[in-house]
Amino acid sequence: MEILWAVLVLAGLGAIFGFGLAFAAKIFYVKEDTRVTDITAILPNANCGACGFPGCQGYANAIVKGDTKNLDLCKPGAKAGVATKIKEYLAEHPADSK
Repeated sequence: MEILWAVLVLAGLGAIFGFGLAFAAKIFYVKEDTRVTDITAILPNANCGACGFPGCQGYANAIVKGDTKNLDLCKPGAKAGVATKIKEYLAEHPADSK
């Protein structure tokens, strides 16, 4: 009988905490700008830091936020035409259409 009570108490606590976490996830949800992910996919993902930012995602985040207007900072992606691809992508996906 004691085992049954222990199982019921743990199941009840698990349910309460599970609903609490689900509720918190809804309240604190942060919508991510998909342009950062898309631009990171265009970059070569060398994460070398040659652009002056902490990795490719940092550079993509700076481009989207407008912290840098220079799109040709990526040295590993220079031969692949990354700057042109990013410029074309930003023309198709302006800031207002998040």
